[in-house]
Amino acid sequence: MKNNRFAHYRALTISAILAAVLWCTACSFYSTAISHCTSVSIKWEKNGVSPSELIRQQTYARQDGAGNQPEVTLWQIYPEQEIMASDKKKMKADVVDVFGDCGDISSSMLADGAYPARSDASGCAVSTGLAFSLWGSTNVIGVPVKAEGKQFYVRGIFEEEEPRLFLQAQAESEEPLSNMQLTFTDPGAGERAGQYLSSAGFPVGGILDLTLFAWVLGMILRFPAIILAFGILGRVIRHGKRLYRYPLLLAIYLLMAFGILAVLWFCMDLPEFPSEFIPAMWSDFEFWENLFKEQGKNMVYWMAAGPSFRDIELWTSSFMAVLLSVCASAFTAAAAMLVSIRSYKRMIFYCAAYTLTLGLISFKIASAHNMTFCKAMYFLPFLWICVDFLFYCLKETLAADVREGRILDEEKM
Repeated sequence: MKNNRFAHYRALTISAILAAVLWCTACSFYSTAISHCTSVSIKWEKNGVSPSELIRQQTYARQDGAGNQPEVTLWQIYPEQEIMASDKKKMKADVVDVFGDCGDISSSMLADGAYPARSDASGCAVSTGLAFSLWGSTNVIGVPVKAEGKQFYVRGIFEEEEPRLFLQAQAESEEPLSNMQLTFTDPGAGERAGQYLSSAGFPVGGILDLTLFAWVLGMILRFPAIILAFGILGRVIRHGKRLYRYPLLLAIYLLMAFGILAVLWFCMDLPEFPSEFIPAMWSDFEFWENLFKEQGKNMVYWMAAGPSFRDIELWTSSFMAVLLSVCASAFTAAAAMLVSIRSYKRMIFYCAAYTLTLGLISFKIASAHNMTFCKAMYFLPFLWICVDFLFYCLKETLAADVREGRILDEEKM
């Protein structure tokens, strides 16, 4: 008997720890992925939009009184460019020409200084990998460096191992840049991006609504919590069915069930449903078909086009977040089935143990990554533990009432 109990607790502990570790790690990759998903991304395989074209369009839009114009950032990467320090030391690095906010296309944290501003013709930002390779230090703010045959001065250093350098393209440049980021303040970003390109007279390229992509990732990240939520919902319904013959008990139980469901809804903290997924009529199946076809076509186009450093980081982080979340879901389901709360002390112990485990894991991961955790990760396991104990108490109370004939008396009345 003791051996069976020990094996049960060992399986529960291993499943719970693995679920917490995998879920926290999935959050880490998710945080990296969504840092790229604050806008709509547009890519052209040929040509693009030059800074001078964008300036003209923005000027005409202001003159015409067009409102709700998006924030626009143009950029292009030039791989394997020669970079030279003042002591003639050279190396190859990727040069990224940006017209707009460099922070729109980079998720890397700044170690020092800042990215060059839009009007900064002589400033640049370098990665820590490039700084160490050229100067052996990251204390290089203000240091001159040559790139694209011109001299620039380091304005900032961002944390990245790959040798990379950010420059600002100039407003008078006629050279087209093959990538665009559009940030809208209102919902429906994907549809509005197409309308913006058409009204501005820009060429139509591959449009990827990264805000919609972030919503999908947010739902996948909550898979372990969704499993627990469905488990709680199923138990509420199952226990309610046992009381359908006893109206008074069922009425009391329904009040408690609604309370559980209200807490469950609060703990889930689901991301806001995208307006792109809301048709004029829910029975409009053609709308759903066209929506998924369009999104699928854009995704295929995006993956078939030459991936940039930003695309690779986004796809890698997204894939790892999905994979780890699915694995965490399996271990979460296993741990939930093994949990058996039969006393207040055990309930408090399990909650405290989960808090300590999650705190240690999240602190370890968060110290190495800029990340946040979803509310469901903290509250859903607690809710499962409390509901498990609550249903045990109800079951015991109901069994005692049946033994003492109270329910039978109530039925006669």
